[in-house]
Amino acid sequence: VGEDNAPLLLMDAPRKADGPPIRDGLPYSQLVHLAEDVAPFVAIAGALGRAGFTVPSILKADLDAGILLTSHLGTQTILKADGSPDPERYKASVECLARLHGQSWDDELPVPGHAPHRVPRFDDRSMTIEAELLIDWYVPHLRGAPLGDDERERFTETWAAILAEIDGAETTLVLRDYHSPNLIWREGESGDDRIALVDTQDAMIGPTAYDVASLAQDARVDVAPELEAALVAAYVKARREADESFKPFAFERDYAVMAAQRASKILGIFVRLAVRDGKPQYRRHIPRIRGYLQQTLNHPTLSALKLLYADLGVTEPR
Repeated sequence: VGEDNAPLLLMDAPRKADGPPIRDGLPYSQLVHLAEDVAPFVAIAGALGRAGFTVPSILKADLDAGILLTSHLGTQTILKADGSPDPERYKASVECLARLHGQSWDDELPVPGHAPHRVPRFDDRSMTIEAELLIDWYVPHLRGAPLGDDERERFTETWAAILAEIDGAETTLVLRDYHSPNLIWREGESGDDRIALVDTQDAMIGPTAYDVASLAQDARVDVAPELEAALVAAYVKARREADESFKPFAFERDYAVMAAQRASKILGIFVRLAVRDGKPQYRRHIPRIRGYLQQTLNHPTLSALKLLYADLGVTEPR
């Protein structure tokens, strides 16, 4: 605890060893730009705090050892007591996100006592490698056999065409895991101060729609289609009120693509966690993610992907 008896948190996160190279001589963590030490956390939290968002204060740091002492922002989440989404808190969260996305952010952020952190780009290669987790883990697990070369080629070509569609998407700082486990509800505060942001170290410069999909299709809890639609509408309204140049129709397309990409990645990750890492509890989330994906694939931009995923057995044909 601190001097005023407030609880503190000790983060012990030594630098991670790289895994085996999987493409272009690089491990998965570098290909998709995962944080490998605590410097990105310090940089991103610092930038968010300076911009007026509520993040943990870093009281002491030993970056070389991977140790941080931070403030404790509470344990109340944006879920109800029964574990279901609280619509008021989710709406506050998406409005907070709209303000975050409406700001300009430097892509090089200071880290006291260390070299600056260059915020990586969530580029086509990163998005594709993440989506490929679906065919590396989820589909082989369903079939009991790996995909053929022709199927993998079709998958790659389909995603390349889809990502080309959003080549001009609005990009800014995206936190990448903007969902219920990482959003602390601060009862008694007002406005954006009601939302505290944690686990921000994997932030990138990427399409704004990714974070909205992360919240509105929360991987850990069931978000009803009506609530999802209301959240997207609240985000668009907040962005339009702050900036008349914001393009809702382009955002709708970007949202569908990012929601499909994220769902593809998560299905692969959850199977990998269950099968490779011995964490079977992740299996219970798979039907939810599959449901989100089935719903998202109805967007016209994803018509080719809808056919592909039906052929692969990922979703049901409609």
